[in-house]
Amino acid sequence: MKKALRISLVLVIALVMLAGCNTPSYAPDTSTPAAPAGNSPAAPAGNSPSAPAGNAPSGGNDPAAAPPDPVRIGVLLPLSGVTSYYGEIQLQGIQHCVDYVNSIGGIQALGGAPIELVVQDSASDPETGVSAFELLIESGVTAVVGPYNSTVAAATAPLAIQYRVPYVIVNATSENYMSVENKYVYRTNTGSTDGDGMWALIIQYLNRIRPQDPTDIVAIVYDSGDWGTAAVGTWRSNAEAMGYTLAVDEAVSETSTDLSTLVNKIRREDVDLVIVAAFSSATNLLVRQMEEYEVKAKVAGLGGGIGDIEFINNCGSAANGALYSAPWVPSHGGGKPEAVEWNQKYFDAYGVNMTMEPCWGWLGVGTLINAIEIAGSADREAVADALYNIKLDKDNFAMWFSGYDGVEFDTAGKRDDRFPGGIRYNNNKLLGETTGMVLTQVQNGQWVIVFPTSYNNGRDIIDY
Repeated sequence: MKKALRISLVLVIALVMLAGCNTPSYAPDTSTPAAPAGNSPAAPAGNSPSAPAGNAPSGGNDPAAAPPDPVRIGVLLPLSGVTSYYGEIQLQGIQHCVDYVNSIGGIQALGGAPIELVVQDSASDPETGVSAFELLIESGVTAVVGPYNSTVAAATAPLAIQYRVPYVIVNATSENYMSVENKYVYRTNTGSTDGDGMWALIIQYLNRIRPQDPTDIVAIVYDSGDWGTAAVGTWRSNAEAMGYTLAVDEAVSETSTDLSTLVNKIRREDVDLVIVAAFSSATNLLVRQMEEYEVKAKVAGLGGGIGDIEFINNCGSAANGALYSAPWVPSHGGGKPEAVEWNQKYFDAYGVNMTMEPCWGWLGVGTLINAIEIAGSADREAVADALYNIKLDKDNFAMWFSGYDGVEFDTAGKRDDRFPGGIRYNNNKLLGETTGMVLTQVQNGQWVIVFPTSYNNGRDIIDY
């Protein structure tokens, strides 16, 4: 099967590239899937378009009856390689959500069936990710959540479409695998272009705070892989509209050992704001050397290294003043009592609050669990139909660690010239005005929210 899958993958990728600009009408296909064995052969017709109210179900099954079979969900994340740290903590968030659902009775529509995770390591590598995804398909899992890396997502999304396996993207932000109309690949987190609106608000705010010296000279420093390249792409295209000049535009590597040439270039250009989309080693090195060379520009991270829970410890005093456009998490503003409780459980287990990767993992697998509940089946086709129609509101347990307005997928496609092929499918379209983000800053060795100012009773506490 693996040989056939790899041959088919080449064909599917070619079709993906040809299909990117087409926008045919589409309705969910409820026919029996030609997927590997392991699922119910027939999907129930007519899934409800809205998610069940409230939380996952309680128990109440006949104690004399045989226990229901577990629903097996595949997880594809980097547990080795250069991004293994992020994969490990995202897996923790996914497992944490599964523990919650299992603790209150499992899948009610399936008689209280527990969720069981089947985990494969992508090793931070597209080729390895393809092999790992093939193993998950062969194992008969109902659906797959993951991956972390955009390169792995681009390589595996075509497989999910070909073999009709529901695939919920929980972290990868690149747009190049979301341009094919289908009912199998979905993304709950933001895409690389979704933060533009939030950053327009941030730039306006920074210019109001410092009108005598506006933010008009910007540097971008990014990892040379898919994520880093995609994350900063709109900083190039938005420069004129947002009123800044892009004075520095440079890729870095996790293997870099000296960024002093880049740092001195940032200093010579009198940069106001350095936008960073790089992983931990490169980010830490950049921030420390900026302090060493007395660069006055503020660093603003889009994720990756600045989102690392060890960033402050790794950079020490150099971290002070750093900005991070972060997804909402309990340590950034509080939330529902249940969210506070389960964040505390996470802290008790791992010694830290939930950060972006665990929160996005919870959101993605929680959305998938809702779809299984709606489908009333572990059949892949039925679950794909439920995802196609799903609409979760803020009260659903999947949303506890998200600042989004809910989850509903843009199955009709969203047109935008920033997307490959000009259209993007199945991204969550209920991201809200600030795309579920807050702007945080390191002050006195701690992360604090500085925007929106509503978190601080309207006060300006930013150091800028």
